[in-house]
Amino acid sequence: MKKKCFLLLLMILSMIPLLCQEKTVEAVYTAYFELPREALYLHLNKTTYFQGEEIWFTGYAYDQKNQLSSKATTNIKVGIYDAKGNQVKKALYAAENGFTNGNFLIDSTFTAGTYYVKAGTNWMKNFKENNAFVQKIEIVTDESINEKKVAKKATYDFQFLPEGGHILANTNNNIGFKIIGNDGKGVKVSGIVFDEAKKQVASFESNTLGVGKFLFQPKKEIQYTAEITLENNTIITKFLPLAKPKGISLILQSLTENDVILDFSTNEETLKNTPNKTYKILIHQHGKLKTIALKFDELQKAIRIKKEELFKGINTITVFDNDQNPILERLFFNDVYIQKANIRVSKLNKIQDSILLSVQKLNLQKNAQISISVLPEATESYQPKHSIVSNFYLKPHLRGFVENPQYYFQNMDRKKKYELDILLLTQGWSRYDWNAIFDTKPTATHRFENGITISGRVNRPKTNVKQLFFHTTVNHDARFINLDENQKFEMSGLFLKEDEEVRFSYVNEKGEFKKPSMYLRFILSDTKDKLSKRFLDTIRNIKTSAKQASLKEFLYANREALDTVVLTGKKKRKRYEDRFMKRPEVTEVTEEVVKEYDDIANFIRLNGFYTVQEGGEVFDPSKLIGGNPVIFYNNQYLRKENMVVLYNLKLENIERVIVDRYSDILFNGEVRTGIIKIFTRDTPLFSRKLRNFVYLSTKTPKSFTEGKKYYTPNYASFLSPTFQQYGAISWLPNLELNPETATTFKIYDTFTENVTLFIEGITEDGDLISERKTIQVR
Repeated sequence: MKKKCFLLLLMILSMIPLLCQEKTVEAVYTAYFELPREALYLHLNKTTYFQGEEIWFTGYAYDQKNQLSSKATTNIKVGIYDAKGNQVKKALYAAENGFTNGNFLIDSTFTAGTYYVKAGTNWMKNFKENNAFVQKIEIVTDESINEKKVAKKATYDFQFLPEGGHILANTNNNIGFKIIGNDGKGVKVSGIVFDEAKKQVASFESNTLGVGKFLFQPKKEIQYTAEITLENNTIITKFLPLAKPKGISLILQSLTENDVILDFSTNEETLKNTPNKTYKILIHQHGKLKTIALKFDELQKAIRIKKEELFKGINTITVFDNDQNPILERLFFNDVYIQKANIRVSKLNKIQDSILLSVQKLNLQKNAQISISVLPEATESYQPKHSIVSNFYLKPHLRGFVENPQYYFQNMDRKKKYELDILLLTQGWSRYDWNAIFDTKPTATHRFENGITISGRVNRPKTNVKQLFFHTTVNHDARFINLDENQKFEMSGLFLKEDEEVRFSYVNEKGEFKKPSMYLRFILSDTKDKLSKRFLDTIRNIKTSAKQASLKEFLYANREALDTVVLTGKKKRKRYEDRFMKRPEVTEVTEEVVKEYDDIANFIRLNGFYTVQEGGEVFDPSKLIGGNPVIFYNNQYLRKENMVVLYNLKLENIERVIVDRYSDILFNGEVRTGIIKIFTRDTPLFSRKLRNFVYLSTKTPKSFTEGKKYYTPNYASFLSPTFQQYGAISWLPNLELNPETATTFKIYDTFTENVTLFIEGITEDGDLISERKTIQVR
């Protein structure tokens, strides 16, 4: 016994070092990004609206790690929120292959003011970092658009932001800076840095967005002061942060198209106290990472990295000490894999009241999905914060507010790349907090949502019900559902439309359909939410002009009622049109038809097809004599296994039957003769309760909203200045582009000479498209 206890003790002692061993930075980081992360972007047709217009949008879901369209979630929740963050409207939209589209009417419940459009998914709730999409919009009226703006006294926020996060004494430092006015916009400035003896040691100048950088070699324990001069000659005085006595600094250089250089420096004091200290460089992005060891043999160490070895888009460079503490961080944008679409738009022709245009992408070799907002050239109504490029490449990595982030990706030349690098330098540490990364990795508490789930139980009959029959809906075929021993079931992945009914029957011991008594629950995470004050405080005001515009008679809201004109004539019988049917015979089911045929099997048998109906089975196409028809039930094709829905189906439950005995049709790879279409009745044929009523029917309390087809608002005039500034011409929510040929589309002719197209989209292999094109159409 003692020997066994001794061996057990040895085993426990040998395991202690393993249990106490710290996880590596790489392991902790990989675990934090183990779950896939999705982001959303909504392309809105405008950002300024009037009552009576619609907010039209196309939604793009994005897999951040793989940089492709995200197909994991199909349930996209889009809401409208007022200036205080309260939810005003919300709807559920279905995404297919990462895309969705929809609209919201600006009805009388909206007043003039600021609102926000938010889009999110259930899966996003698993993460501390919020990737929901939010865009500020304005609703304007004649009063609000002409109201005078009260000028506020200008104030400025100036910050020094050293590269890597700190200034190191007695070495070269790259000092970023930014200045922002109280309107949230950058201001062009210049400045001089002085030491304590008022001696100039550095100077700097910003770009028009108020950001810039300069080299600086400070001394230990010296307080440096900057005098910043604004364009109006106002001078601001600002202290620089004190330099640290020990540590390392980083200056990132991207002087060539192919390489990036990480130029690390330290000082004598650091090297003397920790001569053999080894650092770890982690270059990472959304769970992907590379590591490089860093050790100083002298005061400087340069590391050259091929850009093709880095990740597409934003790379975060973090340096850790021996104790796995992050000591500096730098963001860098790698454009080596970025492919520009080079969109070409041309006017082809004018057709009646429309103009025919074509759009083609010239550089990208994969198919693409795009959306286009067509507005007058002089529009002031389109001011989105992000393009699809800045939303997916930039936004997920940054902590703070960025003025006009899409600017850096429009016509991205050498100057734009330089300015983007300064922006990233001034951002300091990335959005992902290392304390959170080391603390707890995200867990999949909230699932990917794909459709609506129905759970239920059959209450009557109380026993012996093994299966339910789910009747056809718009998006789903009829099918049997197995029940458990408690007569319970669950169905998931249902895409039910607004006001759609779901119907259930049970099959008794004779094989007959009967109406069950059931408990049903429709499961969907759709809790009402609110935009937090903290979040709203981070969103700056977007300046709107239009002081000279007038909304008088801009949109026809009131219409004059005309006298009624009554026309009389002979009513023509409507002929059923179907391009697949040669000689369709339409039978509207009346009481006389019910008396003559009784059920659907007899009706089809006496209309040219021999049917077999016995033992709970109903005829299937292979048993039909006189043809092998294609059968549709409420416009849904009936497969062989679903034919049971027609068993003992009484004609009093049917509104219309269309039979064509003569059409040959290639269907599912085989030639079929005959087409039968059966449409069930929504209202009773008889005033009394339907006999043999075979299903329980209920309207779904949770459903998907379908985007409507775009229509041009009823503007009073296309020639008014208000229309040119704030009107909408067209909206194309889902155009498909291929590399070989141009895609054509029509826009309504509003007599506007020049139009501007705002184009957003993504290709099959993840290249992002964002372009603005102005063309002459008249």
